Amino acid sequence: MKPLVPAVKFSHELNPQQLEVVENAEGPCLVLAGAGSGKTKVLVYRLAYLLKQGVSAAEILLATFSNRASRHMIQRAEMLLGLNLKSLWAGTFHHIANIILRREAEKAGYKNNFTIIDREDAKDLIQDVLEELGILKSDKLFPKKDIILNIWSLARNSRKNLEEIIAGRYSYLEEFGPSIKKALHLFQKRKKEANLMDFDDLLVFWLALMENKSLRDKYAQTFRYILVDEYQDTNRIQFEILKKISSYWHNILVVGDDAQSIYSFRAAEIRNILDFPRHFSPGKIFKLEINYRSTPQILAVANASINQNKNQFPKTLKAERKEGPLPLIITARDIYQQAEFICQKVKQLCQEGLDLSQMAVLFRSRYNALELEVELMKQNIPYIVRGGLRFFEQAHIKDILSFLKIVVNPQDELSFKRALCLEKGIGRKGAQRIWKYLVKDNYSKEKIEKLLPKNQKEGFRKFWEIFAYLKTNPSPSDAISWLIEKYRDYCYFNFDNPSERILDLEELSRLAHNFANLEEFLAELSSYEDFKGERNRPAQDSSQSLVLSTIHQAKGLEWNTVFILSLNEYDFPHPKSIEEDNLEEERRLFYVAITRTKYRLYLLYFQRRYSSQEGFVLCRPSVFLTELPSHILETATLNNNQDIYY
Repeated sequence: MKPLVPAVKFSHELNPQQLEVVENAEGPCLVLAGAGSGKTKVLVYRLAYLLKQGVSAAEILLATFSNRASRHMIQRAEMLLGLNLKSLWAGTFHHIANIILRREAEKAGYKNNFTIIDREDAKDLIQDVLEELGILKSDKLFPKKDIILNIWSLARNSRKNLEEIIAGRYSYLEEFGPSIKKALHLFQKRKKEANLMDFDDLLVFWLALMENKSLRDKYAQTFRYILVDEYQDTNRIQFEILKKISSYWHNILVVGDDAQSIYSFRAAEIRNILDFPRHFSPGKIFKLEINYRSTPQILAVANASINQNKNQFPKTLKAERKEGPLPLIITARDIYQQAEFICQKVKQLCQEGLDLSQMAVLFRSRYNALELEVELMKQNIPYIVRGGLRFFEQAHIKDILSFLKIVVNPQDELSFKRALCLEKGIGRKGAQRIWKYLVKDNYSKEKIEKLLPKNQKEGFRKFWEIFAYLKTNPSPSDAISWLIEKYRDYCYFNFDNPSERILDLEELSRLAHNFANLEEFLAELSSYEDFKGERNRPAQDSSQSLVLSTIHQAKGLEWNTVFILSLNEYDFPHPKSIEEDNLEEERRLFYVAITRTKYRLYLLYFQRRYSSQEGFVLCRPSVFLTELPSHILETATLNNNQDIYY
């Protein structure tokens, strides 16, 4: 098409790799955007370039993974061009689906005034369905509504059947498969009857509409240019939608980095980006390898690590920044010395003028950071946990601690009710009644049992048995280990990530090993200024706090200095990833962690840890450390004097 206005030149604002994409990305195009290479800038300028070429905004679809990202890109493009882009199709896949479904609702079997329900509403509807079917009464244990909704969401987004998802990720629930399937069938029926859609329905019905040839042609002709951000995070259903809506013009440009594909647990499918040249052929591949974030020394480690992966598009990040210090591998004696080192190093860097908010501690799993949180609180270093709760604020931690608190203080009503409500058949009202019988009326166990309804008797007996054991005065570590086994079934049937939560609890048990009795252990915890038990703590000033984050939560962010915790065998890579032959995704996760830092990188591991079964055991460094060439790193072993001046 002949341009309506002269093509704008961006050569003074883009590097040659970026400019090549902006001016020559016709047809199917895969842009492999390395970490920190300016992918957002490329999308913004490509959008601006198309508009300057005379393409109407109404002919362009910009799909992003957050509405905030799309607003940001649109604002930047509007500033570049001085135009209003209201007619642009822009937003998340779900946002675009909503617009289309409002127009075509009847063809999907809905009225166009359908209501979109959020996750909490969807869970409530599943709960209603379970009660209507009588499933909760017939099954002594049954997965909670959160887990059922997650199973359904994974199945739909991956385009797999329920049996596959349950067998692959929830094998411990296979016996409940028929009941789950029956409940979800009724769940879908109830939504249809009430003219409701959840977020997954938006994509499912959008794809279903595109199976209709006339509708597919209509929208495929509408979307003359399709731009997709974070393509490595797309799932199977999003891929199939893109395949259909790009079938007329074939102008689809996807931007992503296979080296940062780390969300398979959310149904993200790395094969979407790896197989792009096969599915969208013939096409072009562009690489953005100039990194604007990190020093050459940081990128040398990142490149060396990710090069170990076989399933990838090879890239070599090149630094735009000047030289910096070599990344440092720190060997600590144990997890406590690791925590002490970080606290002292953070204080030292603050004294040298670096703000706390410019430092981050990243970890593979939540339990890796327990001892560090304890040390930070001891040393009064303010911190925030990005995207989640502090360790002691998590539900499963508070559940286990509630049992210990009752042993130390039998008058602790809050802990009593929390612990009792974990038992089958006992809710808040039942717990309140039992508390009154036991504490205020001073009834015996036998008398209380006689007063309870049938569905609460078994739960109360189990609750009593737990305290019969805890009153034998086991060590804090042994008490927690014993409680973990009692809590395990509850954990698996109530949380979507039970194995991670069990690991958290095992780490709590290791921490408790340092204390002689429960009183001492709980007194130590309650002495931390920021540990408030059941109380709500006001939000902290994130601009003056050290950031603690899982690596998954840190993706897309950056700091001046990054510490990566517990790079030990059996910690990182996660043991489950090895069982599932998913080592390459774990290495991509390590790569994401490395590339979050601009200047300093500390890679830490420790030499021994305590095990309640074996005592102190030796630990080995992660394979991700041992496979790195020695000449691109410095190494240091901490001594008992905590020498940190490296």
